[in-house]
Amino acid sequence: AWHADNPGHRLMADNGLVIAGLGSGSGKTTLTLGMLRALTRRGTAVGAAKSGPDYIDTAFLTAACGTNAVNLDSHAMSQTMLCDLARRQAAPLLLIEGVMGLFDGTDGGSGSTAALASALGLPVLLVIDVRHQAQTAAAIAAGIGTVLAPAGQLAGVVLNRVASDRHQTLIAEALSTHDIPLFGSLPSSPDIEVPSRHLGLVQAADLAAENVLETRLDAAADLVSAHLDLDRIMAAAAPLTRPETPDNASGSAASIPPIPMPPFLAPPGQRIAVAADAAFGFAYAHMLAYWRDAGAEILPFSPLADEAPAGDADAIFLPGGYPELHLPRLSSASRFLGGMRDAASKSVRIYGECGGFMTLGQRIIDKYGTAFSMAGLLDLETSFAARKLHLGYRQVAARHGGWPGTTPLTAHEFHYTTATSATGDPLFDAVTPSGKPLGPMGLVNGTVSGSYAHIIA
Repeated sequence: AWHADNPGHRLMADNGLVIAGLGSGSGKTTLTLGMLRALTRRGTAVGAAKSGPDYIDTAFLTAACGTNAVNLDSHAMSQTMLCDLARRQAAPLLLIEGVMGLFDGTDGGSGSTAALASALGLPVLLVIDVRHQAQTAAAIAAGIGTVLAPAGQLAGVVLNRVASDRHQTLIAEALSTHDIPLFGSLPSSPDIEVPSRHLGLVQAADLAAENVLETRLDAAADLVSAHLDLDRIMAAAAPLTRPETPDNASGSAASIPPIPMPPFLAPPGQRIAVAADAAFGFAYAHMLAYWRDAGAEILPFSPLADEAPAGDADAIFLPGGYPELHLPRLSSASRFLGGMRDAASKSVRIYGECGGFMTLGQRIIDKYGTAFSMAGLLDLETSFAARKLHLGYRQVAARHGGWPGTTPLTAHEFHYTTATSATGDPLFDAVTPSGKPLGPMGLVNGTVSGSYAHIIA
């Protein structure tokens, strides 16, 4: 869809707005989904992006507006890459959902929503959960506006979970004394909030399978349409910063060519079979897009439907996902598992990330302690019974060359399962963003490799 909407690499997003909050659970997701669906229903072409490495929210954003959402990560990606990916989105207006609190990121604020807004030159729409405050919300907004001012601007505020008209009036009057626009106030509406599980939100595919996704998106759009001034919000969007290239360094408005492909983003093959279903749904859209830019063909298949990877594929990619929730089906998917083993016997390059890495192993143990056989291509056992949170950015470099190459890569790790047994040659050496060694990560066995890390850039 990315390329069908953008023939000749036309860069179509012109204006954008960043939707941020004071922390997780502030209402960013509900507001962004509601705005995307409401604008789409009005006939406004709008695209979406997610700040940071979150691969779950992008599927909801895609469902809300009908165009592929992308991750924009100011920690992992250069400003040129951020601008290129943002401008490639197939709609003139781009809404970007923030991550955590506005200024939350790694050491020094890298990876924060504020850093992304600054890199793209976009204003910030701040949503504030005001359940336990009134005029204090205006003071907080004023302080945030002051902090943003050197490199960006606060476009205005949306209040969330307003208790009454009097409650809204108190905050609106205080905002006006600081000359901060108020675009509307949302009452509490728990029936439209997206439920969570152990890695955050449930997947859009799960809600779609239960026939409740569209209902929730439409309910969010109804709420936003009834309580917000969408025309004023759209007017607050600003032009996206253009990536610096030799053709536009002087500020020319001429068409901007795509940035050169970084060597480490080169595709692992020319015909790449990519697992894509509710168990393997965490492939980054920008990674697949760059592979297509390099001339590779993406061949989706569903392990849950017991589909084998294409027999003529010269590479196979198993993205992350939730295989631990589908172990009986995966362990009995004979065509899928047989196809993987057959490809490995023919030295086809096979790569797995997180859930894909687990599936390449000998077995996965569920939360009750029951073991389920997997592909057996790596000497690996992982367990959901031995739960431990592993979370954070990683700098990784492959030990053995080949794909994904020895160039240091920025990746993200987010899982609760644990490798209870892993024998063989490690794939990566890993460190934290501050340079703290984390030791070896992942495994390599011939042309089969994988790790818990999700490569971003």
